[in-house]
Amino acid sequence: MAAIPRPPHAVVVSFPSQGHVNPLIAFAKLIAARGFFVTFVNTEWSERRMFRPPNDAKAVSCQLQQRGLQIRFLSIPDDLPPNHPRVQAICEYFHAMEKLGPGIISLLQSNANEAPPITCIVTDCFMACTHEVATALGVPRVVFWTYCASAAIALSHSRLLLDKRYIPIKVKEARRPENQITCLPGKIPPLWPTDLQTFYRVQDPSDPIFQVFLYESDIQNKADYVLVNVFEELEGHEAVEGLSKGYPALAIGPVFFPEFLEGTDSSVEIATSLWEENLDCLKWLEAQAPSSVLYVAFGSIAVMSMAQLHELALGLEASQQPFLWVIRPDIAEGKTAVLPEGFADRVKGRGMLVEWAPQLKVLSHPSVGAFLTHNGWNSTSESISLGVPMIGWPLWAEQYHNCRFAKEIWKIGMDFESRVEDETALVGREEVEKVVRAMMDGAKGKELRKNAARLKQAAMKAVMPGGSSYKNLDKFAQDMTARANSLFAVE
Repeated sequence: MAAIPRPPHAVVVSFPSQGHVNPLIAFAKLIAARGFFVTFVNTEWSERRMFRPPNDAKAVSCQLQQRGLQIRFLSIPDDLPPNHPRVQAICEYFHAMEKLGPGIISLLQSNANEAPPITCIVTDCFMACTHEVATALGVPRVVFWTYCASAAIALSHSRLLLDKRYIPIKVKEARRPENQITCLPGKIPPLWPTDLQTFYRVQDPSDPIFQVFLYESDIQNKADYVLVNVFEELEGHEAVEGLSKGYPALAIGPVFFPEFLEGTDSSVEIATSLWEENLDCLKWLEAQAPSSVLYVAFGSIAVMSMAQLHELALGLEASQQPFLWVIRPDIAEGKTAVLPEGFADRVKGRGMLVEWAPQLKVLSHPSVGAFLTHNGWNSTSESISLGVPMIGWPLWAEQYHNCRFAKEIWKIGMDFESRVEDETALVGREEVEKVVRAMMDGAKGKELRKNAARLKQAAMKAVMPGGSSYKNLDKFAQDMTARANSLFAVE
């Protein structure tokens, strides 16, 4: 009798931040649908935020199993105090994550009887501790990039950029012609130093945050396999190949899109935010004209000054355009967000304010014509995939890279000129009004919407059977299945 094939077992380890957990959960579902047994490892702090009562990790695992998806959730303490700000104290947070290796090894070993032998570790690009885990368990380490390929290339070549003195970044000199970066692989467009990680905007390489990201970059290059949450048609096959150091590098994104296209709503199972989604905004959108609404959202972490919040509000008001604004209570730096006096009354009916929104449903709604965004890669990727042009307001990390590429390379975005010249500048209400009107009512906005519609079709094609991302995910599944069964044959 022929041996029954053994399913591959992928241990998926996320960096415990919403923008990293979400794509890795989507990825876990994609490979589980291809026959993988998946163990999703997270910190206890992050896991508590993933599941809302009455759901917990076991209940959600059972719900997923009923859909034929073998995913279990395991968690470990991060050894930080309960009131620690976590990602808001980014340097301390990374140092805590770097120490999790032994705990993850022990966790997996103590739960080994409940699962097939581990085939691979699929790690968030910012979980350096997984190098230690994969080495101890003797399995390949698959680095999953939550960035686009060109931004990932830049970060993974930090040592080269340091040697050539592009980093630390001297912001005032960054746009001089001699500082244009053309030394990176992958045939990516030339970069400016200000496209690089904002954490490299320090005076000295010895700065702790600079050292954290330099170390992460070093470990990112110690991969056995690379997966990127992007589709080849956006950046080109060469850009994805630019992440390879002799091992496979595959574009498999947008990872959220297949489930979304199938219409499978798993938001009940796994929370996408600390805040409850306001579904009333979808009813409000139904009453708006096609492509008339500006959706405004800055993700789950970004903050701005109260003065800037007020100028943005008054600019949206002056634009006379319908808008849906996700305004978290903690978006104002160090304070509870308070809008200008009388603002809510003056925009009533034309504007809607919510603490959180079901972003995919909003972006896919026919009434939404543009997205004012912080340009985190999840939001940027979702906007591209759903055919919505962007007004960029980047704030940190690689968001400046995404914003410039959306505007200059992919031709689907605008930005604010005052912030290009000085990223610390206060954007006045007049400029907000001008840019919003240009996007929603102007000829440029119409052109960007046409370009965005073309990219939407390319993204859809990539994730459908026969598409580039679909085939690449199949290749990954085949490689790991072959490895699982070659080990089985040896036993």
